[in-house]
Amino acid sequence: MKIDKLKLWTSILLFLLVAGNSFAQDSLYFYMEMAGKNNPGLQAKYLEYSAALQKTPQAGALPDPTVQMGFFLQPMELIGGNQLGSVQLMQMFPWFGSLKAAKDEASQMAAMKFEEARDARNLLYSEVKSAWYRIYQKKQERIILTDNITLLQSLEKISMTKYTYPKGVGASASIPSISVSAPSTVSGSGGMGGMQNGSSNQSAPPSSAGMNSMGGGNSTMNSKGSGMVDVLRIQMEIAELDNRLKLTNDLLRIEEVRFNSLLNRPSETSVSVPEELSAIIPVLPEIDSLKNNPMLRMKLAEKAAGEAQRLMARKMGKPMIGIGVNYMLIEKRAGNPSMMNGNDMVMPMVSFTLPFFSKKYKAMAHEATFKMEASDKSYENIQNKLMFSFLEKVQQLNDANRRLVLYHHQSALAQTSVDLLTNSFSTSNADFEEVLRMQTQLLEYRLKELNALTDSRIFNAELEYIVGN
Repeated sequence: MKIDKLKLWTSILLFLLVAGNSFAQDSLYFYMEMAGKNNPGLQAKYLEYSAALQKTPQAGALPDPTVQMGFFLQPMELIGGNQLGSVQLMQMFPWFGSLKAAKDEASQMAAMKFEEARDARNLLYSEVKSAWYRIYQKKQERIILTDNITLLQSLEKISMTKYTYPKGVGASASIPSISVSAPSTVSGSGGMGGMQNGSSNQSAPPSSAGMNSMGGGNSTMNSKGSGMVDVLRIQMEIAELDNRLKLTNDLLRIEEVRFNSLLNRPSETSVSVPEELSAIIPVLPEIDSLKNNPMLRMKLAEKAAGEAQRLMARKMGKPMIGIGVNYMLIEKRAGNPSMMNGNDMVMPMVSFTLPFFSKKYKAMAHEATFKMEASDKSYENIQNKLMFSFLEKVQQLNDANRRLVLYHHQSALAQTSVDLLTNSFSTSNADFEEVLRMQTQLLEYRLKELNALTDSRIFNAELEYIVGN
């Protein structure tokens, strides 16, 4: 008993773990099911198919029997009495096999409507998948842009610090100045000597220390100017990314409205997507699987309907046979010694049509033949287009997968380069141009990797639609 309980709880725990891990991934299938139930366009296609199904029992039913009744205003004198009137019942039967051919045609027409509805369903699922992936792309793009803005803001703080305290100038550093000493007041020759010495002091050139101080001041001003340019350039980049982020939010809103319209629910309803979509390598279908495409199957059903229509036209050119009965009301006549006096009469009847005007049936048969040939040509044309679309989507899918691997590798290298350059820029005079260029390149690689992932998913969904899955 303990072992059974342990197995039970282990199974429940594994189920909860799997369900919790796959809920975000499987939410797409939840949306697909919702779209299949709520989309009005798809509902209209299935209603058309349901209406076409109702034509099958109509086409296979016999013509309605006819009843004729007649009464004499004055009884007609017969040998067996006076006839008051008659009631005639007649049932017509088409030629053998006509009803089956008509029923087969209606069934194939319904099959065409079914394939048309199936194509609409597959197209709807493909559109739901594509819209859902684009929503994921826009949300991830928003995260990437926000992270990049945050990183640029940190670089802005570092540049502001460098602009405030350039390298080589500490908080206690002061800009040196040149002072000129005033002449001293003396008398006699000493005074003249003092005058000469004072004049000599005034005209003496600045010392080398003073020149170095001046040079240091210029270097400080150049460093400050360069730091201010770095700050301004970062602010320009932040403003550009902020505008790009606002555009991404607007496009995300449009994609959500489009997605909700496919599900036939309010446009403001939120759409949940997973935090991360893993890269998948889909199993490419064989080109022979194109036979499952609803459009090709619809053309096959159309050809079968044409064959049934041609057979029905030939059968309609045959006579129709009618079987019925005529019941005559007879009353007794006075003075009539006949034993049949007053006995009602029942008369079996057989009738048939004479298809003298058979040209219309021959024309119907030729019409069906032309429709069958047109179906063959349409099938061939659609097959060629699907084959081209199949190969094109396979090429696009392979290209997206290659780009995904490439840009994932490039993003990792660019991220490492950005980390190294940022640390170097914050501790030394690393080239700011290189830091900013590598940061921009990292942003582009991350966005290209995201685009490749989204393209891979969308192309795979479109490929599934082409093969009719």
